[in-house]
Amino acid sequence: MERKPRSTSRTKRLKVRSVVILLNEAKAEAKAVAGVVAGLLRDRGVRVRLAMGSRPAAAIKGSDLAIVLGGDGTVLRAARALVPHSVPLLGVNTGGLGFLTAVDVPEFGRSCDAILAGEFRVVERELLEVRVLRDGRTVFGPEIALNDCVMRCSEQARAISIRAESGREFVADYFGDGLIIATPTGSTAYSLAASGPIVAPSLDVLLVTPICPHTLGQRPLILPGRRRFSAGLLTRPGHASPRVLVSLDGQVEFPVRPGDEVRVTRHRRTLKLILHPGHTNFEVLRAKLKWGGR
Repeated sequence: MERKPRSTSRTKRLKVRSVVILLNEAKAEAKAVAGVVAGLLRDRGVRVRLAMGSRPAAAIKGSDLAIVLGGDGTVLRAARALVPHSVPLLGVNTGGLGFLTAVDVPEFGRSCDAILAGEFRVVERELLEVRVLRDGRTVFGPEIALNDCVMRCSEQARAISIRAESGREFVADYFGDGLIIATPTGSTAYSLAASGPIVAPSLDVLLVTPICPHTLGQRPLILPGRRRFSAGLLTRPGHASPRVLVSLDGQVEFPVRPGDEVRVTRHRRTLKLILHPGHTNFEVLRAKLKWGGR
């Protein structure tokens, strides 16, 4: 029985009394900003905890809000830690592009009271749940991805063959550098660089983008988000099997073999992402990606 599509554009009010701060500990700038942000929050009577190390669950549990300091990579890493606790994520950009962040550091200072009063938008973004099955047994996962799941060759300049299915329907045999299975949120990441379309983040869909396909006939597909997607590595007669990885958000990897099934489904939870109330998705595209410019 198929589940009914979930809306990803719901907006909720947020009241904040306890905040956990997550950051890229390797960056001195993020550490300095953490002190400033924590000071602003404590001045307003907010309880602040810092999630440090590789296991931040203890600091996250019970928090009303997570403030993530860094760029998109830090946000993606934090999302995997926050989703099991249903804690909303507010990104403060201290990195480069910061496509998933809501504000930069100066703007956080100006907006702190509005954020704590629940005046920023809280939207829900769909997530992928990925596992690898070998002989019917799960050997990897389930793991969460906010942007994408990528199958690619780990060796330079090697094309691979991938068989793809949507539900019980055969989609195609892809031959090229790999395959990207992305959420609408991830449509502006690796998929976009591989000539995939930009998809509105509120849509309940799955985006499948081949990476450098060796044919003009294979182009990106948009499929129902509620339907399971499966991909498997094929062997080519007379050719040794290259080493192939499945990669989640470019951060979690697992080697796959011919015969393995990479199974991608919609995760039962969503990521609660806090966004600036005055910034529409199109405004972010124009500001961050120069979309629509001449």
